[in-house]
Amino acid sequence: MSRGKLQTVKRRISSTISTMHITRAMEMVARAKVQKTEKIWANYRRFSQKYLNVFYKIISWGEISNPILKVDEQPLKKTAILLISSDMGLCGSYSSEVIRMAEIEAHKLGERFKGYFVVGLKASNYFKYQGIKMLRFWEKLYDIPNYDISQLIVDEILDHFDKGEIDSLKIVYTKKVSTLAQVPKIVDFIPISVEKGEVTSEKEYEFEPEPQELFKRFIPEFLSARLLDYLMEAKVSELYARQNSMKNATENAEDIIENLTLQYNKLRQASITQEIIEIVNGSEALKEG
Repeated sequence: MSRGKLQTVKRRISSTISTMHITRAMEMVARAKVQKTEKIWANYRRFSQKYLNVFYKIISWGEISNPILKVDEQPLKKTAILLISSDMGLCGSYSSEVIRMAEIEAHKLGERFKGYFVVGLKASNYFKYQGIKMLRFWEKLYDIPNYDISQLIVDEILDHFDKGEIDSLKIVYTKKVSTLAQVPKIVDFIPISVEKGEVTSEKEYEFEPEPQELFKRFIPEFLSARLLDYLMEAKVSELYARQNSMKNATENAEDIIENLTLQYNKLRQASITQEIIEIVNGSEALKEG
């Protein structure tokens, strides 16, 4: 039995062990980051809910007229999609799934579709490779999203809205269902839809200036707060996807090492047996001689 095969299997075992150490370390890093990010997100959601409450109170205190508000008979003719992907890989199909959903939605919109706003290096590289023009893209913009980042994106979107280049926007992001399941989702972002029952006429505060002017000033703040919630959830989903992906990779490496070790032992045993046979045969030949 050739010793070359033994050395080949031994090198594969050593290489797989090194890979397993890397994937286990990346899993631990992802776990630490997701715990930190999820805590920040939980604290932020209380802040976001306050913004939502103020928004509904402003609407309830006067007749608000603004193109950013959804009207039932309002025809939407220029729709853009904001796609939230990741800057890094090694998180399974996280980015590919949101890209696929965004493309399906763009196809459904047909002539209404006016382009993509893209957050994340993975999606922007994909559209560049496909030769698809983007309205705006942001790469490696943040590690953990914050309000300033959200405001930067909203300002760009509102600039296109004010110029009449778009009249509506959908967001495609990844929703966290559980630690093991993250699914892509589409939500309507602009125009803002207010459901019946959400508006209340209870007056607890006095506002200055008048509700109409206050609402106009409040729009960028409100949209930034809403977008940050989606960015945070997408980031938490990404980290969970990476943690799960690295955990699966580590478990696969352990299975490969186990199989290779078994193969190595069989080859080694066969080699030893062959050597013993050769020694015995040689000894018998000497006796006969």
